[in-house]
Amino acid sequence: MPISNIQTDETYTPMKKYLFLTLLAAAFLAGGGCSSSDDDGWGVIELASPKLKVTTELATATVTWDAVAKTAGYAYALDGTADYTSVDAATTTVTLTALAEGGHTFRLKAVGDLDHTTDSAERTIDFEIDPTLPQPAPTYVKGDETGSVVVSWPAVKGAAGYAYKFGEAASFTEVGADVLSVTQKGLSAEEPIRFTMYAVGQLPDSKDSEPVSLTFQLVDTSEGVWVRKSNGELFELTESEAKIYTGTVSVSAADSFEILVENVPYGFLSYSGNGGVGTVNNDRACVPFYTYPAAEYYVRRSLGRMASDPLNKFWINLTADARIDLRIDCTQDPFRYDLQLVEADDPALILAQYFDLMVYGGDWIQTGKNAKSGRMGQSTDTALIDGTEPGEKEASYTTFGAKIASEGEASPAYLANRGLTGWGIAHCFEFPGYIRLSNTANSSGNMYGILTTPKLTALSGPTSITLTFDAVRFASTSDIPVKVLGAGTIKTASVRIEEGTAETAITPAAGGQSIAITSTHCPKHANDDFKKWSCFTLTIDGATAETQIRWDTTGVGAESKDGRICLDNIAIRKN
Repeated sequence: MPISNIQTDETYTPMKKYLFLTLLAAAFLAGGGCSSSDDDGWGVIELASPKLKVTTELATATVTWDAVAKTAGYAYALDGTADYTSVDAATTTVTLTALAEGGHTFRLKAVGDLDHTTDSAERTIDFEIDPTLPQPAPTYVKGDETGSVVVSWPAVKGAAGYAYKFGEAASFTEVGADVLSVTQKGLSAEEPIRFTMYAVGQLPDSKDSEPVSLTFQLVDTSEGVWVRKSNGELFELTESEAKIYTGTVSVSAADSFEILVENVPYGFLSYSGNGGVGTVNNDRACVPFYTYPAAEYYVRRSLGRMASDPLNKFWINLTADARIDLRIDCTQDPFRYDLQLVEADDPALILAQYFDLMVYGGDWIQTGKNAKSGRMGQSTDTALIDGTEPGEKEASYTTFGAKIASEGEASPAYLANRGLTGWGIAHCFEFPGYIRLSNTANSSGNMYGILTTPKLTALSGPTSITLTFDAVRFASTSDIPVKVLGAGTIKTASVRIEEGTAETAITPAAGGQSIAITSTHCPKHANDDFKKWSCFTLTIDGATAETQIRWDTTGVGAESKDGRICLDNIAIRKN
């Protein structure tokens, strides 16, 4: 170290000065004399190891690294190769081609100049090579001649050509990489036709893709309404009423489809409904489609408006193949869709409300994902909307989508499009996938929420039933009553608090006409990032066709905000 860099707060004594000069001389001799390098010091330094990144495509890997100061260049090797390849100091990327399939290790070191720097420690990075080409994505249109079809596909990068066949042909026909369509004539319009193809690879640079199949029918779709699946299969809907088309269609667990109206393809209008059934995974759905951390939006039914441009295909995201009921309404402009998952018959089920059709509002249940989530409707006045209007902007997590009341404040169309026809509703609020009772008191007075089921008209006489529902408290701690109206007595009641496994008994009020949801049963969450639902179960004896269930927050606190509670997954079954 230069003397000028020595600092001390002590006064030098002769002894201290002698020791200092002795140490300085020793350092000088050990370093081989005074250095004239830019390092402004003595000795040879070891270079820093470069930091590596790698990307792969087919049989090619591109490795990049950060430049290392004062290096004379770099040397790299692959896998167990003993010999290094050298590149200059300006090179910080190298592309490796024709790599064998499987795992590889890239090794790199910065090279020293011997006089002032030594080689860095070797840095390694592992990567996998898969030369398999991506599958082609064929589509088809009918040809100009009867019984002809034109199948085309986008170019597959790296393909040496393509191989295809129609139907059960014994062999594939190969074409060059510049051929991106094929015309076939003389096909029957009566039976589905399967087209199979794959991209042809050329080792070592690429390997054949997996085959992909496209099934289609040369059916005249210029009239009526048709479902066209992702594999090309067609299904004609029945005109059950004037310009209203219905049908039940089999679908794959993960699938998509479009609706052909007089041969024009339609999908769902962006942010109008959710556009599919199952776990929502479409960024054009109205509700948030993300998962945080383990919650998800699962919808059994979706409805909204249709559009041809842009074409957002209807989606299916289930755990198994299924069937869906479709209703396409061409009496309105834009056209309307209604999709509903066909579920196994449950003869005991007499009422179910999963609030799948609630799509507007912020995502209060999952606030930690994004402070602005969900979408607002074009109006929060339900007298002015039918609920199919596309959401038009993000909503803060506390923003409700619409205020709901069944008596004069909401249009019949809106109530129908939320599956709430026949429900008694006052001062309730739409959120995506659930409903909330009550609101913060304002200048117009307290707004205590009330939600009442329709009468259980499916019951023909006194019946024992089970009511289940989920609840999460918005912010309050007040007791919230659940009441039996018309006929019936609560025999037992219990709750699994915040989705826990243990059942906690709830004692019904005297006479068995109600229970109270306490803050113990349903704890206050305030603005926690993720809220957990409490799951309630009530058995009710003597229910009849006049029986109704009511969640009633009227007067539960000094202000209506004390009654704010969210409800979901209401179901009533015969025991």
